[in-house]
Amino acid sequence: ITNMPISRFLDDLITSGRYDEYMSLLVRSFNRDAVDGLMCRSTISVDWQGYLYDCDFNQMLSLPVSVPERKHIRDFDYQDLVNRKVITGQHCFGCTAGAGSSCGGALS
Repeated sequence: ITNMPISRFLDDLITSGRYDEYMSLLVRSFNRDAVDGLMCRSTISVDWQGYLYDCDFNQMLSLPVSVPERKHIRDFDYQDLVNRKVITGQHCFGCTAGAGSSCGGALS
């Protein structure tokens, strides 16, 4: 399982001076075949207040879906969500490394 470079793990990587090394490993381990199976491609994450996120990790980072006016479950519109652009960041390499897919990525 790949550790996501967010929150406490990110802080530890930065403090220990290993952030660049870890990110390089994730980038080098990018697996294009893993992209179609990513959580953000077929599901949404809903927080306790009803706000929508592309995945659990974006929820932790307070990065809501990119659909204007439709960031809450009460405003849910299937077509808007299906056609949305997924918000991405460096943490996304954690889901595309090795075997890929959120919580299933692995580095050899």
